[in-house]
Amino acid sequence: MRGKVILLALALLAGCGHEPAPKPQTEASPTQSAEHPNTPQVPPVEFGRRKPNTPMTHDTMPLFDTVTYCVWATRGKDKVPKGPVYEQCVEDQGHTKFLLAQSIDAQKFKEADIIRCAKATRTAYQGMWYCLNGQEF
Repeated sequence: MRGKVILLALALLAGCGHEPAPKPQTEASPTQSAEHPNTPQVPPVEFGRRKPNTPMTHDTMPLFDTVTYCVWATRGKDKVPKGPVYEQCVEDQGHTKFLLAQSIDAQKFKEADIIRCAKATRTAYQGMWYCLNGQEF
């Protein structure tokens, strides 16, 4: 009995430290729309609260946690955590957020399209921008 417990413990220890193999990414089928990608949003979009019948503004536009997104998107690309690739990601997202905020305030996009694109994107503000401009993201 004791030998079985030791073997079981060794088997468990042998498995420690090994990360599971990454799941292969599945390609979207032709019938699947770009509005509902297979991968989850990291991090998920947050929608601001506002009074009924008020237009969306930069204060109430969809929000993404760019720090979490850029940490996730650049993992393994920098030799140090939050290195130059991460910093570039945060800068790009911030710039794109600024452009989106200006466009939303100028009412260049329909609110329904803004919400649809915010839910569909997997690349935070950049994906939302491409979606709103009718481009692949």
